[in-house]
Amino acid sequence: MKSIRLKYCTENGCTFKFVNRANLQSFDVVEKKGSVLITLSLKTGEQVSLLGDTETYDAINHRWSRFETSDEIFFDLAEFEVIR
Repeated sequence: MKSIRLKYCTENGCTFKFVNRANLQSFDVVEKKGSVLITLSLKTGEQVSLLGDTETYDAINHRWSRFETSDEIFFDLAEFEVIR
């Protein structure tokens, strides 16, 4: 079962959340001033936005395409900050 790994941090530490790929309605990537903004829209209506500058727009899109067509079981977005 394919999943997307997210990292949530607070002043008390960090936890990881896995979103099942089957629950994802859309995966949108936008480049903004040297950073990459990713928006995950879930079938429940919830949206999760993440911001990071560790990868380029093209690198994320390439990694996502590879994830979609391969046997990889999770797509790691732990280096991206979840925007609340």
